[in-house]
Amino acid sequence: MSVPTSMLLSKLTAAGYAFFSGVPCSNFGDLFDRVADAPALLNVPAANEGSAVALAAGAVLSGRRSVVALQNSGLGNIINPLTSLLMVNEIPLLLLISVRGHPDEPADEPQHAFMGAKTASLLDQLQIEWCEFDGTEASLDRALARAEEAFRHAAPFALLFRKGQLTSCKTASRAANESDYGISIAQAIELVCRPLASDSLVVSTTGYISRELFRLRDRPQNFYMQGSLGHCSAVAAGLAIASPARAVLALDGDGAVLMHMGILSTIGYMSPPNLIHVVLDNESYTSTGGQLSTSRTSSLDVAASSCGYRTATRCLNSQEITAVMQRCLSEPGPHFVLCKVNRSHPPQLPRVTSRHSPIENKALFQQSLGVRAAQTEMAE
Repeated sequence: MSVPTSMLLSKLTAAGYAFFSGVPCSNFGDLFDRVADAPALLNVPAANEGSAVALAAGAVLSGRRSVVALQNSGLGNIINPLTSLLMVNEIPLLLLISVRGHPDEPADEPQHAFMGAKTASLLDQLQIEWCEFDGTEASLDRALARAEEAFRHAAPFALLFRKGQLTSCKTASRAANESDYGISIAQAIELVCRPLASDSLVVSTTGYISRELFRLRDRPQNFYMQGSLGHCSAVAAGLAIASPARAVLALDGDGAVLMHMGILSTIGYMSPPNLIHVVLDNESYTSTGGQLSTSRTSSLDVAASSCGYRTATRCLNSQEITAVMQRCLSEPGPHFVLCKVNRSHPPQLPRVTSRHSPIENKALFQQSLGVRAAQTEMAE
């Protein structure tokens, strides 16, 4: 069973909610699109879930009742502001949590299994009141009544949603159309990877970027991030620092970089000369429905340069990408390459898990480095 997203929003506004923040999830795609156009809600997009909670807390302090929407994988990013900000200061907040990997549902992608099984118990351990939505209007009314009771005690409350419980009435996402940039993510990946030596290591961020790399150039030297949005560049930097004889390429996205921008400073400080950090910036969260990111008003290349990268270049066409990659491979880094790309993808993108489980991908990757996986050693 399900209710229209418009019903949820009308009940939220009727209950006095006036501020909305969060990080997009494909299960909440219609919600984020509709909130962006809802005049009764002040919508503030957040780079990560912890920031969304803090933004909403600030709004609550000003007298605005606030709601934050996130995927359950983002619970890890909000534990600190939940416990040391909301609960210590008794700031009430409504959390709308999309539950991926629920144990009662068919298997989801592997990165969702652990959090799917632990979402409810984690909220219990944090002493946050919660309830599961059953897809009916009556359930929604009961949940909002419980949230009202929690608010009277100045406490946060969480409402858990499963896939398909919010009905979309849209025909297409207004943000999902191709942007004006002439290069697709697939074309940019081909141009970036073409000059790499065969032993170069590639770490790709979660979502469509990993799926495109897998479709185009699956190889043992690729480590595909499954989940962990925002940490691709840190993994790549750790590899580059620990394996200085290999060129290491981070294939990143704008939403991922924005989520944890502090790593840019760490990379600039450590300055691994063998690291090339490529950001494929389509100004959106394409895999969750095309919601716009904030990168269109940010100069990520300037930020990287200010953080200490040896070079930082913005590329708008194939000729610029080709030229900058040749330079990156002939000069010490770290290098930052911002490629402005459009949002076009093939209609069906294969998932990495159609061929490799995360453990198999790790084992192949470590074998390419001459490292024996820990599981293999323990088994022997």
